[in-house]
Amino acid sequence: MAPARPLLVLVAIAVTVPLSAGAVAALVFPKEAVPTRSGYLPIPPANASLFFAFYEATHPLTPPASTPLLLWLQGGPGCSGLIGNFFELGPYFVNPDNVSLSRNPSAWNRRFGLLFIDSPLGTGFSAAPSPADIPTNQSVIAAHLLAALQSFFALDPAFRARPFFLAGESYAGKYVPAAGAHILDVNPTLPEALRVNLRGVAIGNGLTHPVAQVATHADSAYFTGLINARQKRELEALQAEAVSLTLAERWLEAAHARGRVLARLQNMTGLATLYDLAKQRPYQSEPVGAFLNRAEAKAALGARGDVKWEECSDAVGAAMDADVMKSVRPQVESLLRRTRVLLYQGIRDLRDGVVSTEAWLGEVDWAGLRAFLDAERVVWRTPGDGELAGYVQRSGALSHVVVYGAGHLVPADNGRAAQEMIEGWVMQAGLFGRRGGTGRGRRRAA
Repeated sequence: MAPARPLLVLVAIAVTVPLSAGAVAALVFPKEAVPTRSGYLPIPPANASLFFAFYEATHPLTPPASTPLLLWLQGGPGCSGLIGNFFELGPYFVNPDNVSLSRNPSAWNRRFGLLFIDSPLGTGFSAAPSPADIPTNQSVIAAHLLAALQSFFALDPAFRARPFFLAGESYAGKYVPAAGAHILDVNPTLPEALRVNLRGVAIGNGLTHPVAQVATHADSAYFTGLINARQKRELEALQAEAVSLTLAERWLEAAHARGRVLARLQNMTGLATLYDLAKQRPYQSEPVGAFLNRAEAKAALGARGDVKWEECSDAVGAAMDADVMKSVRPQVESLLRRTRVLLYQGIRDLRDGVVSTEAWLGEVDWAGLRAFLDAERVVWRTPGDGELAGYVQRSGALSHVVVYGAGHLVPADNGRAAQEMIEGWVMQAGLFGRRGGTGRGRRRAA
């Protein structure tokens, strides 16, 4: 998933007076768009490091010492967090010209600090020392993320005490629960000064419990009107094969069987992308790659100049192939017993959308599940104009949000609603707060 590449043209510059490196960098990467901190976070277990970019809150509602921090993880497996940064929810977006940036009015670093990490090793600017160093399972990825977080907190002692949240989308539907549960498991074994103040996790359009999710594609497409009854039966047979192989723990074969389900669905529907049934062409993220591979952009971010940035790494995808159909539902269950969990999906996603989430959610082993399933599903409208933003269902530690006008990449499709959702959930305010609301939403301060 990626967009198209215009080119930076520096005109009206006398060739006899070349620009300094600093001047060129300023043209491409204005000072106000440079991260608060960025570079590499050592992960000692792997004798390597993960690339990060951090943006401090621009308009926090709380004192610095209590302003939340949120880590965003991209999916894939092997897709760079800088797609989230420069295409979805960071403070600046790459323009279609491939060389300039524009401010994102719905950035997620308005109320809290926002951290992006290229994970797992081998993703984005996080070059792996060798192909053998690329993780192949969630346990290693979680350990690497905790090590990277410890390195991040060491940059500023004040970071560690701030409320910390984990968030991500798509394949991060595995990374987030695995890392969150690992953090809470390890915390009691650490000195108090090294514990992570994890307060909640958020998963957007996540692949989390694949064996349940793969069985929903035929129903989703059929009841949306995209396929007929004969095609539905054909997809159901392919889905049954993927389920059977998963239950037999034939992981590589199961992953390939799921791939056949999605490929057949794509062929049947003729959609530009299963990630958003309303789009006439796939997400246009290619300018991000053209921009990030410019030497001046790498210098501004503190990234290694010798690393070619890729939106999604084929090497990481191949290394994680046997992980695709493995479940992290137990980790979600563990988190629900110890912290807050937000699940959200764009309503137009045919891959990891609402129906697939409802399917695995109904299987969760958690004492609060019955109360959650019986909870009211409230209509959510944006403040001011009262436009439909989606639907919110909450009970106890669990919140489930369906976002209207969005597909797989919710912040890219409906940034205003995504910003209101994440701010409300993190701060426990408005419709997403402890007592809920009327469904009309609240007026937001600038």
